[in-house]
Amino acid sequence: MKEIMKFRRAAKLLTAILIFIFTVPVFAADGNKKDDDVLWRFDFSAPDADKKFSGSWEIKTKMGTKSAEFKISSDKDSSFLRMDADKATASAVYNLDGLNPKDAPRIRWRWRMIKLPRGADAAEKSKDDQAIGIYVGAGGFFSKRSVSYHWDTETPVSSEGTCAYGAGTVKVKWFTLRDKNDSVGEWIVEERNWLEDYKKAWDETPEEIYLSISCNSQYTGTTAAAELEWIEFLKK
Repeated sequence: MKEIMKFRRAAKLLTAILIFIFTVPVFAADGNKKDDDVLWRFDFSAPDADKKFSGSWEIKTKMGTKSAEFKISSDKDSSFLRMDADKATASAVYNLDGLNPKDAPRIRWRWRMIKLPRGADAAEKSKDDQAIGIYVGAGGFFSKRSVSYHWDTETPVSSEGTCAYGAGTVKVKWFTLRDKNDSVGEWIVEERNWLEDYKKAWDETPEEIYLSISCNSQYTGTTAAAELEWIEFLKK
């Protein structure tokens, strides 16, 4: 009888352990729950990120202006995309061929501010610099429209506006998500319904989109730096 009781107690303990193992949520390396809603993701902390970044992202610069730098870097905790601008500007662009915008209306990313461009303000064209801006856009060479999410300096959080570049061929609806009052050096996760923002701004739904990460400090003549660990598009 004692042996039967021991066996039953052992069986109950084993059952409890198995329930714990198979019901505790699984987390990704970045501390977030693994999400089945993710349709596309670029992880700059992956072991082969350097090779994939150089092979699939295009660095676009501005004629007559020094180029900002983009490279895969790391610290003791993780790897990430590091961007630096010294009186410079550039964007890293990824064409999301094959991703249906209607199926992936949400965007989420993890970023960290390192150095804000001093005195920058998105509301003033002569000071329109950001250490990092996340863009989702559509269109061709003569007409591009996008929505942009900024980590600004002087521009207050929740500010928004529109601007144009290239003699009006590039139009941007921008949103300030962070500013100088947010913590420098700390990782923050953001999420937006970019498609909803895009439709409200431009009254249309794009058929194909591109993703762009910008870093600039040319207007203020300062230096700026930021980091991006991963970025992803999600289902509705």
